[in-house]
Amino acid sequence: MAEKLVHYRIVLMVLGLLVFFGAWPIASQLTFDRTIATMFPSDDPTLLDYQSLQDAFGGNVVVMIVYHDDDLMSDAGLSRSKALSAAIGEVEGVDGVLSPSVLNDLVAMMRPVRFFTDRSSEPALARRGDRVARGIDLVFSGYTHSLDHDFAAVVALLKPEHPPETIEQLREIASGLRDRFDGKVGQGYLVGEPVLINDAFDLVERDGRRLATITLGLLSIVVLISLLDFRFVLLTVGIVGWSVVVAEAISVMVGIHRSLVSTIMTAIVTVVAVAAILHLGVRYQNHRRTGLSKIEACNRSLSTLIVPIFWTCMTDAAGFAALGWSRILPVRQFGAMIAIASIAVFAAVLLFAAFVMMLPELRIAEPLQRIQNRVTVRVSRGCTVLARGFVSYRKTATLAAIGLMMVSVYGTWQARAETSFLNNFRADSPIVEAYNQVETNLGGAGIWDVVLPAPRKLSNEYIRQVIELEKKLRAVEVDGTKLTKVLSLADADYVASLAPLLRFTPSAERLSAMKETIPVFFEALLTTDPNLPRQMRIMLRSQEQLPAEVKSALIAQVQMAAAEHVRSDEWKAVFGESDRVDAPKVTGYYVIMSQLVGQLIGDQWRCLAAAGGLVWLLLWLATGSLRLSIAALLPNLLPAFIVLAAAGFLDGKINMGATMIAAVSIGLTIDGSVHLLANYRRLRHRGHRVDLAVSHAAGNVGIPVILATIALVVGFSILSSSEFVPTATFGILIAATLCIGTVVNLTLLPACVALMMRSDETLSSRL
Repeated sequence: MAEKLVHYRIVLMVLGLLVFFGAWPIASQLTFDRTIATMFPSDDPTLLDYQSLQDAFGGNVVVMIVYHDDDLMSDAGLSRSKALSAAIGEVEGVDGVLSPSVLNDLVAMMRPVRFFTDRSSEPALARRGDRVARGIDLVFSGYTHSLDHDFAAVVALLKPEHPPETIEQLREIASGLRDRFDGKVGQGYLVGEPVLINDAFDLVERDGRRLATITLGLLSIVVLISLLDFRFVLLTVGIVGWSVVVAEAISVMVGIHRSLVSTIMTAIVTVVAVAAILHLGVRYQNHRRTGLSKIEACNRSLSTLIVPIFWTCMTDAAGFAALGWSRILPVRQFGAMIAIASIAVFAAVLLFAAFVMMLPELRIAEPLQRIQNRVTVRVSRGCTVLARGFVSYRKTATLAAIGLMMVSVYGTWQARAETSFLNNFRADSPIVEAYNQVETNLGGAGIWDVVLPAPRKLSNEYIRQVIELEKKLRAVEVDGTKLTKVLSLADADYVASLAPLLRFTPSAERLSAMKETIPVFFEALLTTDPNLPRQMRIMLRSQEQLPAEVKSALIAQVQMAAAEHVRSDEWKAVFGESDRVDAPKVTGYYVIMSQLVGQLIGDQWRCLAAAGGLVWLLLWLATGSLRLSIAALLPNLLPAFIVLAAAGFLDGKINMGATMIAAVSIGLTIDGSVHLLANYRRLRHRGHRVDLAVSHAAGNVGIPVILATIALVVGFSILSSSEFVPTATFGILIAATLCIGTVVNLTLLPACVALMMRSDETLSSRL
């Protein structure tokens, strides 16, 4: 019989290795989706407007290299701008540039000769007595240069398909500006939407790798210290590695990509795996202390715990699968990946646990084992006494928990969304320093647009109507906050009309001449494809770091002003009856990012409800008791609401790192509940009273639950040092949730079970 068991375990182990080596090459094909567009539902109106903007105006990918230059408006300063513009224009992926030197060339083209003056050597853009020069200077101030001419920017329009190296090459140019110009300019900074997104994904990917390494290392140490047996460390590493590779391979096969929210998968898989291993190891060693042989202890441990481990992994999977109710694709894919990985953990336990536990015992430090035994006994007794105290006051404890839940729900509901993507970075990070320079010197880092329909032939009246709308937009004010910049081709055309030779030229011809001088910028503001509806773009700029309610109100006021203007008779008269006049669109990076966290928060409630429902259903199936499943629901929901309410009360804002905590925390804290309920059912089968059974169950599971929590709290707390604030927030909140979840599982859960169950309960159970 023993030989058959050995052969059986070898066969399972070989099968597991074959699956691993078959999945490895597939898992290596898993790609990382770095696009923000996938963070929205495919039919979301905000996303559709943004994609329409990108399609119409060539991708809408803009970055800026900004720098300080006291002599910007001198020949030397504009020469530096020209040299920098040329260097940036040569970078692969850059479609064109706009800078003070380009504007200088534009003014020189419109005013080629200066008669009756001895200042003809002065740069064209710097001529204070020239109305055209002053107009161009004023129109583009806050965009290519500051109003006081001490700060300059080279605006680079990138091709939609630009390679990843483009951002890095531009960053190198920015960081080397001082050396390039012998210290005559200040520090260079690279800013823009693709820079923010690139840095965010780099930080998240780095944090994911670091968390995976630290969590696995810490938990392996905890397993070793807790069990003093290297076999269980080997089992930990094997199960985590196998589960991650298999889950990634399955993800590739079903078309799932890694994204901004899925880089922590390995750490969460480690949580699920180590919890199962600690329960298995503690039970195995308890059997060994009673004098059972290695084979008997292994068999009894597996036969006792394999069903609870199965239900633990299934409830973990259900909690994460609840993210499938999100409208955001990366969140759904993240939930699916973790759900697959949770089930893979159970499969790995089946395949490898029996074989590894039959290896020669690699226990260490006999004196430590005696200390370990004493500590284990004391902690278990302490957990039993604590649970018994809560069971004695079960009604009071449950009512207090319900009250705390109500307060926490209210606090979570009152929390506001963090709508500034820039605030996802620490205040002392280089990207924030760069944006602060833009906020201070160029009027604001929030870039967005109003997209207007335009007739095929641009008339002077149409240009006047656009300018009139711009006046209304500049007048928009919310709590003292206004747009810091409103810019379109209509402004440039108006300035060009100040030149005597161009004053009586139709707008269409003036704009055609401008297209020849600054073609890329022109095409970024007016569509030229005859096969597409013609549209003009008004570029807006505002402060990035505004309160969420002010930002939302500002966007709403701009939308209202644009909508009212295009409904006017004067606007309609510009278009012929045959022309279809579309509604204006207010869109851009600033708008969609202000909506993103709001979308995630809305999804949070939906996913939390789904997670609670699925976990409750599985607990009902696992225990065979409706009352037990109801008793476990409050203790598993409470930790998430407490930490979210605390985050809301303390900071007042919920960022991306906090939005998935509720559903994720249920999957992470359910382990203790499942094992406690399993212990409770076994003790009830042996004839113990309800209060004694649930109190001793808390004592039996206390050690593995506490040990796992300590390691996980340290592991996730490492993320608090991340430069990406949502990652740091996620780590801190997960650590807090695990702590609270452990306390609740060992105190409130026994009280709820004792309150819900009767002494004559049905003892049938699947646990």
